[in-house]
Amino acid sequence: MLFVEKLSKKYSNKTILNEIDFRLEDGEISSIYGPNGSGKTTFLKCLANLINYDNGNVKSEKKFIFLSDKPNIFGELTIEENLKIILRQYSQPFNQERFNNSLEQLKIENLAHLQLKFFSRGNMQRNKLLIAMNVDWNFLLMDEPFSNLDKEGIKIFQNIFENWKKDGRSIIFSSHLIAESKKISDRNYVIKNKKLVEDAV
Repeated sequence: MLFVEKLSKKYSNKTILNEIDFRLEDGEISSIYGPNGSGKTTFLKCLANLINYDNGNVKSEKKFIFLSDKPNIFGELTIEENLKIILRQYSQPFNQERFNNSLEQLKIENLAHLQLKFFSRGNMQRNKLLIAMNVDWNFLLMDEPFSNLDKEGIKIFQNIFENWKKDGRSIIFSSHLIAESKKISDRNYVIKNKKLVEDAV
């Protein structure tokens, strides 16, 4: 379980997040939405320990991976070459069969030998999910997973997320696509007035 208690974050003298309480159970998917600048990405980065927060506690003893809305890539490399660098950062081995299966699931086998700088935005998004498919983790923190995807791509992502849930893995992601997010989320939250509020609709 991921447990957050009274988390607050300021930039200069401006409060972005104010005493947020949150928990993510094993095998649960939660989505967060809100307008630009509301603090969605800041919240995810606090959970991932990528930025300091001013007050509160974040507790989890399990592995996590954070994927931002900006692709974590080396443009001169192929999908495989880029992934191998990322896996070294997590001290995890490359598995050829796992990699090939993820290419097939994401329907980007034809791009395997192309440098990432030539990818469309939608295919760059698929490559971002490929990273999560090849790294071992318990909690996935992801910014805007459905951005730049067509309907087929969104459905592929939703199916992969649901399979991860069946495996007992947990996901929290931000999104502007509320309807698509609610189809797979157990809990939906919106950031209002610097608070994280559960949306029961």
